[in-house]
Amino acid sequence: MKRWITLAGILALMAALLLYGREAAAAVRGGLSLCARTVIPSLFPFFVASSLFVSLGAAESCQRLLSPVLGRVLGCSGAGVSAFLLGAVGGYPTGGRTVGELLRARQISSGEAERLLAFCNNCGPAFILGIAGGRFAAPAAPGSLYLIHIVSALVTAQFFRSAKKAAAPPVKRGDEPSATGALVRAVSGGAYGMVSVCAFVVFFQVLLSLAECRLGTLPPWLCGLFELTAGVSRVADRRAGFVWAAAMLGWGGVSVHCQTAAVLENTRLSMGRYLAGKAAQGCLSAVLAAVAWHWVG
Repeated sequence: MKRWITLAGILALMAALLLYGREAAAAVRGGLSLCARTVIPSLFPFFVASSLFVSLGAAESCQRLLSPVLGRVLGCSGAGVSAFLLGAVGGYPTGGRTVGELLRARQISSGEAERLLAFCNNCGPAFILGIAGGRFAAPAAPGSLYLIHIVSALVTAQFFRSAKKAAAPPVKRGDEPSATGALVRAVSGGAYGMVSVCAFVVFFQVLLSLAECRLGTLPPWLCGLFELTAGVSRVADRRAGFVWAAAMLGWGGVSVHCQTAAVLENTRLSMGRYLAGKAAQGCLSAVLAAVAWHWVG
């Protein structure tokens, strides 16, 4: 039965592409433009930086420096803290990619990696301050949205704390990688990751365009459920819009979740905790935004 449902969905998509080819092509161009203007400039440098961070041993240094304080707050190792910080600065899906890099380098265990995914993969300040926050006239709105986003991630981390102190598995040390070799691998790996991310952005832009051809203009929350940029770009400058924007930023959208799954390829990590964490963060963000609007608006 499941196979027939999948087949019917694929055939419906192909038929929609034939019927609304012009609209689909416009959506592809719009998605590629979005990637060129926003996605690649904000993410690619952090993809490279996160890979270098792990391969050159900086994450191991963070274990010693950050574990005593932030590690206790987040309930993870120092290397896990570095994934949280990179995710908070780099934006979706940098946090997820860093978790995958740490796992592949055997600097965290698979159990800790799954816990980290619940709260380490976050939206970056470039997107929140420049795009989401720009929808509101209140000067405090952009900064408030970012603060709400980070606070909700920290609270979400408390839901996924382990009873045992997180400990990284023993690292098998080989020859220390050269800076040149690490840079080459980081840039090529970052480029491959960006192709996957941009492909999902474009694909979901097409899906939303086809849906609107049949159903008319979709509400912001429904767009944001699937594609973050499309959702936050439609919210109104009022309390309800602020709450929905915060919720969508916390949830991330199905497109972001697919991007995260792509950068975690071959890690065999379950996405269950990740999705539960993003759902919890979205709800928490909405509650915090509803309260904060009293001062923001």
